[in-house]
Amino acid sequence: MTSASRNKILIIGSSGQVGSAFRRLLRNTGSVVYADKDSAANSVKSCDLSNARSIEALITSEKPTVIINCAAYTAVDQAEKEQDLAMSINAKALEVMAKAADKINAVLIHYSTDYVFDGTGDKKWLETDKVNPVNAYGRTKLAGEVAVTSHCKQGYVFRTQWVYDNTGKNFLNTMLRFGAEREELSVVGDQIGAPTSSDVIAAYTLKAVTKILNGKMSPGIYHLVCRGEVSWHGFAEKIFELGRRLGSEVKVKTVKNIKSSDYPTPAARPKNSRLSLEKFEAAIGEKMPEWADALEAVMVARGLLDKGC
Repeated sequence: MTSASRNKILIIGSSGQVGSAFRRLLRNTGSVVYADKDSAANSVKSCDLSNARSIEALITSEKPTVIINCAAYTAVDQAEKEQDLAMSINAKALEVMAKAADKINAVLIHYSTDYVFDGTGDKKWLETDKVNPVNAYGRTKLAGEVAVTSHCKQGYVFRTQWVYDNTGKNFLNTMLRFGAEREELSVVGDQIGAPTSSDVIAAYTLKAVTKILNGKMSPGIYHLVCRGEVSWHGFAEKIFELGRRLGSEVKVKTVKNIKSSDYPTPAARPKNSRLSLEKFEAAIGEKMPEWADALEAVMVARGLLDKGC
């Protein structure tokens, strides 16, 4: 097995941000199976992470070489009220998936989050650093990591963060909407991380798949994010700067830099979400793109989409 394109890839959660990015990247590639809870489309298989039989049946029938799980419970604040549901989808389902993958000797790639750390200090977190989630969502994602690494010999966990895309509910689209409606906004400036587009996640996951199938990347936990660091406030300002340059409607004149304590949320957020890329970059043999370059690429593509191109 020398190429990802020669093996069957099963992508679970194909309607989400990362799943949609895979669909764009692999639209002309054979041997790719897409699965989702909503399988109304004929080309999409059914897979409900709240139903263990659904997961087992899909993997057993398709017998993929590589499984990429993009599905998750991601409502961070709501998870404080729905901890059982979040744990069921983010952890219990992953145990079922990992065991099913292991039975057929498949590679399983699962996405986790910087929220497994408590966000103290200002150094970049290593994969080996002590985990200590500060909210329910983080605890469920950590439990999912344990499920994958414990029950699948070829289990890979890729931690990512601050994910956005051209469409859907995310920070980029929220800022562009508010920025076109309001002259002043307030954005948190004491949480630091690396905005990472779904396109980058999908593209670099596929690079990793090639390494994995060639026996050049060991199972385990890796950090897959863009290079650099910025606050949510800095991220917002960059969005508006690029929006103006690319001809988007930007009405906002002032973006106030506020503290996390000025914008309380049901779930606590880690302030230091810097993730070290050394392990992942060494494994794939190249550098990750800078977050600002990746953002510009997405916004340029968004402009083309808005124009109907």
